[in-house]
Amino acid sequence: MKQTSLEDFAKAKGNRKFRIPIWLVAVFMIALIASASAALLEYFGRITTTIDVSQAVLVDGIEGAAEITDTLTMYGGEIAYKCHYLKSQTTVPVDIVFQTECSPDQEGITVTYLKATVIEGNFTTIPSKGIPINVTVEDLGEWIQWTFNFFAYSSTTTPQGDGKFAVGLIISLDGTTPAFQVHNNDGACSAYDGGTWLYSPYDPTGGGWHGWHTSEAGWNTPVDSMDLIEAEGDMYYANNPEGILIIRIHKDMLSATFGWAVYATIAHFYSTDIPYSVSVYPEGFQWGNEIFADGTTLEPINGQYTLAPGERLDFCIEYYLSPLIASGTYTVTTTITVP
Repeated sequence: MKQTSLEDFAKAKGNRKFRIPIWLVAVFMIALIASASAALLEYFGRITTTIDVSQAVLVDGIEGAAEITDTLTMYGGEIAYKCHYLKSQTTVPVDIVFQTECSPDQEGITVTYLKATVIEGNFTTIPSKGIPINVTVEDLGEWIQWTFNFFAYSSTTTPQGDGKFAVGLIISLDGTTPAFQVHNNDGACSAYDGGTWLYSPYDPTGGGWHGWHTSEAGWNTPVDSMDLIEAEGDMYYANNPEGILIIRIHKDMLSATFGWAVYATIAHFYSTDIPYSVSVYPEGFQWGNEIFADGTTLEPINGQYTLAPGERLDFCIEYYLSPLIASGTYTVTTTITVP
């Protein structure tokens, strides 16, 4: 619709002299100002961001403020450990501290926080027959890897025969009692082909041979169907001329103070410098009387600790009770927070 000006309004009155009331002028001016104001930008732009946040650090893999309950039954003078882990999910370092509270009081109770560090390095098995093998232990962050080199102490580079390499890696979660083994089935379980990597738990209450059930199909699980154990390397020299076998175990399958042992054999080579061999680690290990090498060492965490990006920190809480502590129920609370 065409807008009518004051001039047009005057012409419409036949060009007669026309006096415009001052109030009408004011109305038109207000209308013009309002029209000009409506064209102004309210803002140059608007940016809306949605942020999906993930927690920076998890305790024992639990989202949110983890509430974990441990129970101990102890006598005065004893030491006990409870182990947990922190996992950084962020890309920046995070400073943390461990805070301790005790109810009704902390008299006679000493609480220490310890970092569990994997003992890495090269280890040599002890032969009861033939030659030893080399075992390399590495901490890969989320995993611990054992590499078995069956030719490390062989004097030849041209072995002869249809040789094979067999290994069992035995794990203890408390450093004393076996928990499980990972082995490449050197004929122990007829339900699986020789060389099949298997997981076998230990259970002395269920019969078996010294608590082991490696010959029973139902007690063996193929490693390639598991998420927390990996293994590679063929049992037979024809397919594995390097003589290397590898086992990786995720730390979720282990405790912060685990132990490990090895039982290894070499067989079916014709060369006299690669004889039939049986070797173990640590020295003195034998089935039915298992002993273990320490998998970790505990180091005090003093004050603030900086968790590196992506780091997993396995730690233990050490509880020491004075021999003079009075009987009763004590509640010790550890809070993990930032300084």
